[in-house]
Amino acid sequence: MTVVKRYLTRDIDSRDLRDVHSNPEFYDKGIDLVLNLPNAKKRTIDLKVDSYIGSDPSRKIRGLCNPDSGFILLETISQLQYDRSRKISTNGTLPARQKADVPGWFFTSSADEVYYYFLALLNTENELNPLYAEYVELVKGNQPTDEVENRLLRELRVDRDLLVSFSLSEARAWYDTAPETVFHGYAPAPNPSYLTLSKRVKRDLFTSNGIGKSHGSIFPLVKPKSVSR
Repeated sequence: MTVVKRYLTRDIDSRDLRDVHSNPEFYDKGIDLVLNLPNAKKRTIDLKVDSYIGSDPSRKIRGLCNPDSGFILLETISQLQYDRSRKISTNGTLPARQKADVPGWFFTSSADEVYYYFLALLNTENELNPLYAEYVELVKGNQPTDEVENRLLRELRVDRDLLVSFSLSEARAWYDTAPETVFHGYAPAPNPSYLTLSKRVKRDLFTSNGIGKSHGSIFPLVKPKSVSR
């Protein structure tokens, strides 16, 4: 969040960007950032972060640095319920029993754009947890976070990063007609009572087809000058 915010405001007044990811008003809208544009227009952004872009294929640290997957994950089902009927329905399915299945952010987010940020960090969790805890407390108290974000940027050791953005409405229209060659199955994320499913999209084809825009590596554009990596 910090890196992308600094990237978006590097050439404009930082007051033109609102961080609303912790504002309950925006929870069900899937909106993390609101960018004020000229002529009183706004652009809303749903930010996704993916750690699967590490440069070393043998390196895998949950949430920090992983081999590059080459995929963008489009969450199509947020909650596929485990608790299902024991009897097959007339249409051959097993309907959910207590709670209905929940569609994923790809279909439910009301943001104008998705910013999909691949970020592989070499820091350990122990190095970053204190800064994160401090940040959370500031957000809870509705206090400014600029100072702790500045310290965070000085501490970050980035292996690789890549930002891809896309219009959500255009991506949805493309999804309905895209050939199967641009997809590669699904990525499941199990939870205690449900399963989250995301469609794997080949990143290079997604951007070369003009649906996604690659911004390249953005951390070098926002890191403090004294940081070497």
